[in-house]
Amino acid sequence: MNATLALGVALLAAALPLTAAAQSAAPGSTGDLELQRKQRRSVVLPKPSPDQVRADADRAVSDFAATRAPGRIVRETSPVRPSPRPDLDYDVRSGIQRDRVNDALRGHTK
Repeated sequence: MNATLALGVALLAAALPLTAAAQSAAPGSTGDLELQRKQRRSVVLPKPSPDQVRADADRAVSDFAATRAPGRIVRETSPVRPSPRPDLDYDVRSGIQRDRVNDALRGHTK
């Protein structure tokens, strides 16, 4: 028991200076909190030449046109628009709706 007590006291005596050293200020610091901000350099890409911009735009237009059907391009760029389908007209839809509502109110089914 005495040996265990002596060992405990020896460990405590050895650990006490370590805890005191951990709480002391680091050498070379003034004790005040100093904030340092690192400056990052901004990455600025060089401005492309007008020829490069024009070539990229032409290539984008040709790629876009290649993915679309030729007839679709003509329809979209034509100033004359085809007439809409008559079965999608407001009058046709509202007429069908009116007939079905009247049939439902009268109790008729087709």
